[in-house]
Order: sequence, then structure tokens, then C-alpha cells
Amino acid sequence: MDAREARSARRREQTRDEILNAARRVLDSHGLARLSLAAVARELQLTKAALYYYFPSKEALLFELLFGALTREVEALEEALNEGSTKGATALETMIRSLATHHAAHPLEVKLVYLHPQLATDAAPFDEAMLARLRPLNARIFGRMADLIDADREAERLPPGLPARRLAFLAHTAVVGLSTVQGLIRTADSAPLIHSDSGLVDGLVAQFCGAPPAD
Repeated sequence: MDAREARSARRREQTRDEILNAARRVLDSHGLARLSLAAVARELQLTKAALYYYFPSKEALLFELLFGALTREVEALEEALNEGSTKGATALETMIRSLATHHAAHPLEVKLVYLHPQLATDAAPFDEAMLARLRPLNARIFGRMADLIDADREAERLPPGLPARRLAFLAHTAVVGLSTVQGLIRTADSAPLIHSDSGLVDGLVAQFCGAPPAD
């Protein structure tokens, strides 16, 4: 690639990033129901035709937003594991607590990643190219967690039980379930749960890590 082609590629990538950032602003302001290519085009003062050059459909744009949100979730987990900020905690406890914290800070991304693909009646299923991009993220979460859980078990910091990768998957699913229920209650503006958020996370840690809950 010569210098001219490299500059052109950088401009395309910059424009693509600007479109995704504009889409996130539309999501933050109006929610998933109001997200459309026309709304994003208005946000950027672009024509829809220009937008179609980068994202040929709303589904393509939504997938990129989903992929970015899931990537940030994986990176937050990896950062927590690398920091070892929860001193004395097993890797499984670190995963549960860091995911719960990340989800609480990004409730819209929880909906985008875990609810929208199931609930949107006009959503197309992920094609093979999309799945090929998602699979490495799963490997980064569950492959590494399986190794860390096995290491914690060998060091007797975690009791034996289910296969490590399955245990990590179930713990991740439990955090997602908790986060979606909390989001549902907040969206419905109903009475808060009688259990505190921290108490519920402590309960998940107790169930999955075999440690007594804090309260």
C-alpha cells in the first residue's frame, strides 16, 4: 500500500469511527427503538447515501455497535484479571465482580449485546462472517477463565466441581441475568429490589466460589 492509499484508508477508518460514535450518541439520547440510519445521518449531517457506503443496513451498523460493546466488556474483564485488584480473590470472583460493575456502568450496552438480538423482530441472524468475529471474544473470556479456574483449584483457592470452562460460562450467564433484571426494574420505574446490588453480587460469588456471603 502506497502513501496515498494509506491516507485514504485512514480517512475511511476515521469516518467509520465517527459514524459509530454518532450512533452511540443517538442510542444514549433516544434508545434502541429510535436508532436508524436516518437518525445517525442527521447527527453527522451526512446523506443516507454516504452512510450506506460504510454501513449498508441498520443491522450492519447494530452489529458493529454490539461488537464494540462486547469487546469493551472483554477488555474490562481482562484489565481486572491483569490488575489482580481484588486481593485474595479467585479469578472467578474477579470475573463476577468486574462484569457486574461494568454492566452497571453501561446498561444500554447490556441491552444491545444480550437483549436486542433476541427481541428485535426485524433483526437478521448473525451470518458466518459475524460469528467468526465474535468467536475469538468468547475464547478470550472463557478460554482464559478456564485456565485460571484450574490454577485456582490446584492452589486450593477454589473447590473442585464442574469443568472450568462450563463453570465460567454459567457464572457469566448469571451476571448477565442479574444485570438484565436490574435493568428491567429500573426501566419499569418500579420499586427497587429488596436486596442491595452489592448483596446480590456477593451472593453470586458465594454460590460460584464456595465462599460465605458478606451479609
